[in-house]
Amino acid sequence: MSKPIKIILIAAGALLSLFIVAAIVLVSTVDPNEYKGQIAQAVEENTGRQLTFEGDIGFRFFPWLGLEVGPVALGNAKGFSPQEMVRINQAEASIELLPLLTGNVSIGVIILDGFNLNLAVNKQGVTNWDDLTASKGAKEPKATQPEEPAKESSGASLDSISIGGVKITNANVTYDDRSTGQQATIANLNLLIGEVGNNTPTPIDLGFDLKLNEPKIETSPTLTAVVTLDKDANTITLSDFILTLLDLSVTGNFFAKSHDKGMDYSGEIALAEMSAKKLMTSLGMEPLKTTDPAALTRISSTLKLSGNSNSAKLDNMTVKLDDTTIKGEGSVTNFAKPAIVFNVNVDDIDVDRYMPPATKGEATQSASSNQQDAGPVQEPDLSAMRELNLKAKLTINKLKAMNLRITDILCDLVAKNGIITIDPFSAKLYDGGLTAKSVLNVNGPLATWQETAQLTGVQAGPLLNDLVGKDRLLGTTKADYAVSGSGLTPDNIKKSISGNASFAFTDGAINGINIAQMIRNAFNTLTGQASSKNEPLRTDFAALTGSAFIKKGHITNDDLHMMSPLLRVNGQGWANLPNNNLDYNTKVKIVGSLKGQDGESIDQLAGLTIPIYAKGSLSDPDIGLDAKAMAQALLQGGVKGVEGAVKGVGDAVKSLTGSGSDSGAGDTKEGSKPGGILKNLF
Repeated sequence: MSKPIKIILIAAGALLSLFIVAAIVLVSTVDPNEYKGQIAQAVEENTGRQLTFEGDIGFRFFPWLGLEVGPVALGNAKGFSPQEMVRINQAEASIELLPLLTGNVSIGVIILDGFNLNLAVNKQGVTNWDDLTASKGAKEPKATQPEEPAKESSGASLDSISIGGVKITNANVTYDDRSTGQQATIANLNLLIGEVGNNTPTPIDLGFDLKLNEPKIETSPTLTAVVTLDKDANTITLSDFILTLLDLSVTGNFFAKSHDKGMDYSGEIALAEMSAKKLMTSLGMEPLKTTDPAALTRISSTLKLSGNSNSAKLDNMTVKLDDTTIKGEGSVTNFAKPAIVFNVNVDDIDVDRYMPPATKGEATQSASSNQQDAGPVQEPDLSAMRELNLKAKLTINKLKAMNLRITDILCDLVAKNGIITIDPFSAKLYDGGLTAKSVLNVNGPLATWQETAQLTGVQAGPLLNDLVGKDRLLGTTKADYAVSGSGLTPDNIKKSISGNASFAFTDGAINGINIAQMIRNAFNTLTGQASSKNEPLRTDFAALTGSAFIKKGHITNDDLHMMSPLLRVNGQGWANLPNNNLDYNTKVKIVGSLKGQDGESIDQLAGLTIPIYAKGSLSDPDIGLDAKAMAQALLQGGVKGVEGAVKGVGDAVKSLTGSGSDSGAGDTKEGSKPGGILKNLF
């Protein structure tokens, strides 16, 4: 062995012997309990608090140098209760001696038992820890010295440090804020952390009882996991993560790696099946009331994500919402100015089951009256959407909403530079289809919008029956419109909407009204004959078409046309949405014998044109047959037996409608008047 090596070994042995001798002398000659009074005095001088040692302070020696402290308490601030702010039943820490000689640090299990902490805030907002954190007076600033170049740290690294673990048992923390009334208690806290070291799996086990007064919550959360730090690979791994809280159970795994450019990460998270209603009850909230009591009681999800310092990606998402499965994926790039992309698919969802249940005996109100009750509606603030950079795709296989059944829904949405575009929007419904495009521009002080749509092949009867419970209108529907406007409140939409629309119904019928019977009954009344009864309230047609021109809420229609085996109907007029009124007139031309099902034939009326009008409020229009005009048309047409009726048309009209107005014909029972029937058509 060379001489230099021998010298080094002799020196190292001498240093080790000296360290061991010094430790023995320290432990055998120094009693730390003799200094408890001095320690308590120093604490009181610096904090004004009383430090009380109720147990002994002890040393442990080879192979571990350890310190043990028995029961000790720190007094509370003046004016606060209880008497003690902090109490510890036992504390213990130790370090292994021999590894220190090789530059390694091996710390034993750190033990803390019976830790109690009382935190409080009085009514004036003063805390019982303010005096511990307050400055004891400003010190004279030291003369500024030139900074020396930073030296490379010589401290121990993770691979040279190990900790046997941490054991915290029977800990309790209380928080009482008299200024807000907030109170919180953490009781029976136990935290166990296993051995900590480089590339060493470290188990963690945490549990405690939590109690809050506002919201009123009582729960016992638990957390278990295994954490592994790898200094050489610059990674951290969180595995076997299990968190239980209230009625939630979350499991998962997480991995992160740091590098020169930042950090990469990935993870998986799973939420076990839970009930949203039960969770709301546990949080002291009133559970949502839904039409289906079983709604929102079976919810679970799984997420798989990844990302780095400047982006995040949702690789896979699956959400189970009762009987519905929702799947999605997405990403966010450039956090400074995020660009968002996501795709979501819903397999089958019944939205109606999640709606609030209808109140029994609640009177039905129109949308306009509801709006009046609610007062003026303010435009929504959409300024945040101006910076939105979003590309999204939503597909729904089956949807039930407002009792309507829709399938194969596709919605592509793009938001950029303050313009939100949906193109296309498509869906299948009632043997037909709907395609649409919408554009919303939020860059101005008032949002502007444009929308076009085409409806083809839809069966109006089943659609209306599902929507309102009555198939007032039958037929195969074709409709399209192109409208634009500004503002998103109902009032602004009504005032600004402009564009055009058209519709066509073929091979259909209007249920609830029999136009031929109305005219026949009016004729019989004018001629003093008995009115026909027990006829089906239905008017068949081969085609019903029309178009509309819309300018700032004023809708004009000049080409309403209906063809039926007995009648030709042409109409024109207008409706004003801001003013909520209309004035519309139709002319019914009799092209054949007015013989309906079980109805008598009146051949004398063939070729005559009878006017029917609708006017007044849009929400409650006055609709009826102009009996006076009908009498004049009959007289001009040379129909016999109506000469006297023309002079007494006021009485005739009164007998038709039960009033002195120039409207109405036929059966005047509630629900069978033409006005009532047409009002409820949609």
